[in-house]
Formats: sequence, structure tokens, C-alpha cells
Amino acid sequence: MPENASQIKEKILSLISVKGPSLPIHLARGVNLSPLFVSAFLSELYSEGKIRISDMKVGSSPLYILPGQEEQLENFIEYLNPKEKEAFHLIKKNKMLDDEQQTPVMRVALRALKDFAIPLKIRQNDQVKNFWKYHLIQDSEIQQILQPPLIAPQITLPSASPMPPSQTILELPKEKEMQEINESPKKEEKEVSKPIKKKKKEEYAFPERVKAYLASKDIEVLEILLEKKKDFMAKIRADTLFGKQEYMLTAKDKKKLNETDLTLAYQKAHGEKMPALILSPGEIDKKALEHAKTWRNLIKFEKAKI
Repeated sequence: MPENASQIKEKILSLISVKGPSLPIHLARGVNLSPLFVSAFLSELYSEGKIRISDMKVGSSPLYILPGQEEQLENFIEYLNPKEKEAFHLIKKNKMLDDEQQTPVMRVALRALKDFAIPLKIRQNDQVKNFWKYHLIQDSEIQQILQPPLIAPQITLPSASPMPPSQTILELPKEKEMQEINESPKKEEKEVSKPIKKKKKEEYAFPERVKAYLASKDIEVLEILLEKKKDFMAKIRADTLFGKQEYMLTAKDKKKLNETDLTLAYQKAHGEKMPALILSPGEIDKKALEHAKTWRNLIKFEKAKI
């Protein structure tokens, strides 16, 4: 008797519980389904709050974990770039880092280390300082780690009532919407932006061709999400017989599109509650074509000379 959706989702949760951080392709083997279908179930489980998704990528896919398995993500730090690895070891060793005391390169690495470095602000009297917290330490440990004179003997969370001037207020990041640290040194911005400016003309040739193609079809680009040498992703709006329709566009400069390409395009579109449109000068391979037909109402493919 075929399994229903609830049974498949329970089986996926059981696999993640046993295996720890998992990729869609591995879970697909465990439940004997295609990665495309498994990604759809993972999106639903994430929407239900039953699983979490890593910011870190293994190849082109994030890892899926159960709440409480965050520590196991450290088994995959080999997939971080060298500077991010350095930042990981630094914050794991020190537990708390003062943002002002870090080098510009290290500040950039910490900002990219979203799974392991949590930004927070500490206000003492009228001064607010930016810190980074190792993801596994509890808020109750911060007082012990930050010794005087950095903080007062007592840490108090913000409240509606006025605070005495001498008290320190720890402003912790929200659970789903962490506070951003917006003060970036000009030197740091220059170091990051210079290489992009030098290579922009060469690397952005494909995205520019995609934009030109969309313009020729009177398709409106609402928001550009990704521009790379052979990849372009954006929210677009096109006229149809039934009025204007928005799509999550994924354009790839490839000769053959595979199951993974379709899965990632669908996953991104599903997260935005939009149908997916895939644009490429290449073809969809035979195995992926079967899934494209099955999901034809959610995934549209167009072969274009771009």
C-alpha cells in the first residue's frame, strides 16, 4: 500500500533524527523518492517548524537538521572557506568576540558564519557595543564570559520599564530574525568590492544576456536575487491570458539540466510561494524530464538562445 504524505514526512524526520544533518539526495535514497519530491516535503516540514536549514552549503545544497542538532553542523566545517574556518575556530575558542577588536577580514568572515556566530549588542550606560556569540553558549553564560570592566555585574534583558543608568542591557537577536550589525568599516567594503568590479564585465555576461532576453519578451524583472558567471535568479512578472503572473526565475548556462537543478529551482520558488520558471540554452536530461512533466504546474521550462 503506497505511503501517504504524512507517513513520508515522518520517515524523513526519523532519518534526520538518526543520521543528523542531511542532504536531500541522501534522504531521497532513504525514502525511495526523487530528490525533487523529497525537497517538496522538506519545504513543508520547514514551514511547519519541524526542521531547520543550515546557512552553510555542501556543494549547492544546505543541510537539514532537527531542532537540537545544531552542534552536529560542526562536523561539516570542512566545507567552509579558509577564512570562515579561521573565524569558526576563533569564536569557538573564545565563546564571545568584540567586533571592534577583529580585523576587517575577520569581521566579514564572522558575518558569513551565520550557523556558528550569533550577533548581539550590549549596552552599558549610553554606549552600545557589537559582539559575536558562539552559537552553543547559553545567554546565562555571557555574564561569566564578559568580565568587568566590559559589563556590569548584572545583565538585564530589555523591558518596558525604565532602567537605572548603571545597568547593562543585553539585546539578544530574535529567534527568527537576528539583529544585523550594520557598521562596516570603509576599508572592509573596499576589500570586498574591488575584485568584483574588476571581473564584473566578464563574469556577468550571461546575466546581462538573460536580462536582455527578458526585456525582448516584455517580461518585468521585479527583484534580482543572484548574478553569477553562469547563473541568474530573479523574481519576474509576465503577461498571460489570465493577467500578470509572477515567477521565480532560475536561468542556467548549461548544456544539460539535471534533477538537482530542477530541485533547487523548485525549492527556491516554493519558499517564496511562487511557480518556478527555468530558462536555459540547454536541454533537460531524460531523468529530470520525467519529474518536470510530473511537476508541470509548478515548474515551467523554456529553452532560449541566450
